[in-house]
Amino acid sequence: MKACYLMLISIVVPVASQAEFFSFGVKGGMPAQIPLEQTDNRMPFVVGPTIDLRLFRGVSIETGVMFQRLGEQPSNGVLLYPENSVTLSYGTQTAHALDIPILAKVHLLSRRGRWQPFVTLGPTVRRTTFETSSFVSILSGAQLVAVPPQPVLNLSTVDWRVDPTFGTGVDFRTGRFHLEPEVRYSYWGAGADHPVRKNQVDFLLGFRF
Repeated sequence: MKACYLMLISIVVPVASQAEFFSFGVKGGMPAQIPLEQTDNRMPFVVGPTIDLRLFRGVSIETGVMFQRLGEQPSNGVLLYPENSVTLSYGTQTAHALDIPILAKVHLLSRRGRWQPFVTLGPTVRRTTFETSSFVSILSGAQLVAVPPQPVLNLSTVDWRVDPTFGTGVDFRTGRFHLEPEVRYSYWGAGADHPVRKNQVDFLLGFRF
């Protein structure tokens, strides 16, 4: 059965990629600012496959599945508790997301040209995952004896949103191949409840055929 599926995919994908109304590709890039609002030790990025479905002249629908690594945010604190003791707390919060953008893509010039500016606008279905790990270490007693760090919290939360997205870029075409640098703005609804930035700008580079 798996062999049949692989054979079907090997036939359908090349045929679809040659069709006038479909094009497939990949898009990736980096955010203009670190999505988490404090110091970040993990480089954020976005990457994923895309599909462009042409509706009529100059207008198409772009979608795909985009993975976003949003970074890592450390947190530290000091508490004079319990009595005659000092409690040190430290931890990290990491975040990543899966996006399914459903964007109307409008080319502003004739498709016969070698290059075309375009704009995109539409909703993005977004699944954001936040993972938090926290530890405490207690300095206790008259001689401040250190107690080994103890884990106190390991938490993973998932946030589903539908957020607006807007972008603008240029489509450079050579035959069937397209190179598309783009600047894309997204409003992150998850930022209402978590430290991720609400307003995000990504610099993207797409390649499709």
